[in-house]
Amino acid sequence: MELFDKNYTKEEILNYVGDISQLGGIRSYEFNEGLSKGVRAVDIISPNGLFLTILPDRGLDISFASYKSIPLCWRSATKEASTMYYENRDNEWLRTYFGGLLITCGLTHMGEPCEESGEKLGLHGRVSSIAAESVLADSEWDGDDYVMWVQGKVRDVNSLGDKLVLKRKITSWMNRPEILIEDEVENTGRQKSAFMILYHMNMGFPILGRSSRLLIGEALTQPMDNESKKEGNLKNYSSFGEPVKGYIDQVFEHDIKPETDGFCSFAFVNPDLNNGSGFGIGFSFTKESLPYLTQWKKLDEGEYVCGLEPSNCYVRGRETERKSGMLKFLNPGEKAKMVVKLVILKDNNEIELFKSKHNL
Repeated sequence: MELFDKNYTKEEILNYVGDISQLGGIRSYEFNEGLSKGVRAVDIISPNGLFLTILPDRGLDISFASYKSIPLCWRSATKEASTMYYENRDNEWLRTYFGGLLITCGLTHMGEPCEESGEKLGLHGRVSSIAAESVLADSEWDGDDYVMWVQGKVRDVNSLGDKLVLKRKITSWMNRPEILIEDEVENTGRQKSAFMILYHMNMGFPILGRSSRLLIGEALTQPMDNESKKEGNLKNYSSFGEPVKGYIDQVFEHDIKPETDGFCSFAFVNPDLNNGSGFGIGFSFTKESLPYLTQWKKLDEGEYVCGLEPSNCYVRGRETERKSGMLKFLNPGEKAKMVVKLVILKDNNEIELFKSKHNL
């Protein structure tokens, strides 16, 4: 594998180190104070510069990520809040919304709070507040490459109702700054179940700044609220500015044309970062199972964030989705598979290569 600008075989690496942990690997621990007390965490540490914190007790979501000390995501004041503080009413989800590189929304409801079929549904569902089981954090050699991963199952179930199980595996590599999220949701119950899922990925400072751009290829873009419908806001959905006190949220839905491999791609970049050398993240996701990209702009003071959120439905809530005929379902025994890929774009040259490859 390539490390520190030189290629090494497995045997050469093992000659240089006492243990692979000298270079990186997996580290498991628990937070021990405040709102985070008792929350299990797994760090993936890579000598290529990528660092991830994955939370088995928060649906195997990614609460923190950085590349060579550059933060990749916005984080809220709740930090890695324990699920014991989760509340399902209205917008109470926000009390444990840590932001992070990934927080998953679903599985039987996501989006706006509503009451549907006699059930009161809070913002974005409960899957991110369920502890995973059968968790395995491991690593191994694959030829001359070294692979690291965390996997487990998250059961969003009701004893007398829906029973959906999310199987998740998050993989990264020592020799390249990439993240692969592979998910499978199965209806293990005996009745048809509503199925809504959204991958809430949160861009923050410094990758988010006044020079940042959201790069999307051929797509149908539509505003989802009155503020977003304003001509100037819709025209400038892909650009950003400095934090603005009292900024009003904007939400857009992008229906991106898939590539020949069935994936949709986009990038979030800041060409002025790193003294003008540029930096960004490239994203790809499966179009068949995640047909939409939701974009949430909130450029407020202290809440300076752009959410980029592949999803299988709009963020209007289950009641509206059902009435519109767009609500997705899983039959008993049926499975849905989702894949999301992230790659670090280390400079403007890599940004241009990603743009060219994916026609952005």
